[in-house]
Amino acid sequence: MKTERIVILGNGGAATHAAQAARNSGFSGELHMVSDTDKPAFNPMLSPYYLKGIIPWEACFPFGHSFYTQYDITCHFDNPVESLDPVNQEIGLSKGTKLPYDRCLVATGASPVIPPVPGLRDSSAAYPLRTATSVQNLAKALFSVKKVIVLGASLVGLKVAEVLSKRAVKVILLDVVAQMLPRGAHPSSAAYLRSYFEEHGVEVRLGCTLRGMEGSSEGVTCQFPDDIIEEADFVAVCTGVRPNIDFIDPGLVDIQQAVLVDDRMQTNRQNLYAAGDVSQGYNLSSEKQEWLGTWGNACRQGRIAGYNMAGREASYPGSIPQNISPFFDWTYAQLGDVQPQKDHIRYVALGDPRKEGHCVLAFEEGVLVGANLINCSYLAGKLRQTIISKWNWGPYLEKSDKHFTLQGIGNILNNESQSFSAFLYASPRSTHGREPVSQKGFYHGNSCR
Repeated sequence: MKTERIVILGNGGAATHAAQAARNSGFSGELHMVSDTDKPAFNPMLSPYYLKGIIPWEACFPFGHSFYTQYDITCHFDNPVESLDPVNQEIGLSKGTKLPYDRCLVATGASPVIPPVPGLRDSSAAYPLRTATSVQNLAKALFSVKKVIVLGASLVGLKVAEVLSKRAVKVILLDVVAQMLPRGAHPSSAAYLRSYFEEHGVEVRLGCTLRGMEGSSEGVTCQFPDDIIEEADFVAVCTGVRPNIDFIDPGLVDIQQAVLVDDRMQTNRQNLYAAGDVSQGYNLSSEKQEWLGTWGNACRQGRIAGYNMAGREASYPGSIPQNISPFFDWTYAQLGDVQPQKDHIRYVALGDPRKEGHCVLAFEEGVLVGANLINCSYLAGKLRQTIISKWNWGPYLEKSDKHFTLQGIGNILNNESQSFSAFLYASPRSTHGREPVSQKGFYHGNSCR
């Protein structure tokens, strides 16, 4: 009797959780894992804590080397995938190996986007941050640097600027857009964050373009508009990521921004699944299939894919964009979408982060669709529940604004928690037109493991 084979492409949060879920569900066949590195699974979200000295380097590898033996995984490490044939169900690896599969999970993660700045891509003084090697290179460079340009006012860019500033490094934080965190922050929240970073000595240049760079005896020479020249030790590239899906033929597998999947994490091809940063899953807030690039989302999607590949019925109802990040002594949280491209959005902005805290709520027809929180993240859990459940805030919005203080919002959430939490795990609409999805096997925790 033929032994079944599952092949997992990737070695990050989605891949490891899929392997674990498959074995824990009773799968006893061959389990293969393909990776472009020779290291165990690395969590890039932990790297800022390592760079700050909060955790040791080993903690950035949450599964360690023993994981692969424990779950009886055949590893094809340092052997990147080169081709995927979903018709004949076969994987081609860079070292010439061909891997037929019965079921396959694409969980190859994402890579940094390198802007088309002359001299940037090939410069030894450019540090794109994503892999274990790139983080180690940055950590080594920190001991001798005096001035760094951080390219990209993203969450990663702000975290890198904080790390450098705490080491008394001169930091220029640069972005072509007009505000910090352009994808996730409301302008009022972004303005507070900019002021706070400037108070900590970070020079913020927004709406500014890096025109070119070249190596110099001191590190790198960067060219800006109006013939402005800046010398720096290196440039930290924090301009976003893109899914690693170049080996997939879009004529055979449905791809938009990333690989489209249903509630079982299956693609349009039988026996082919995708999870994590390569997948485009269901956003409960927008009710669309969107890319949701967080470690926690990847882990949960990977578990669902692992259950289904092992023959267990499980579905993922979706998630929302969410991040909670400490910056110096502040804590910033983003939930849902505070910049939805829709009409009739009502904003409620209140509070001062230097006092009681700052909060921005975005409502569409009485339903909360997004929130920013600075120094009041204790509200995040229940606000997230109201976004997911699409609980109607209308009666409170129609009343006096006296309800909309941080204390008032907390009171509303506490008083109404039973009404919106009852809807939290109701079956959502299937993204592929099937009946509402089953919750059997769904992991209800919200932690990012």
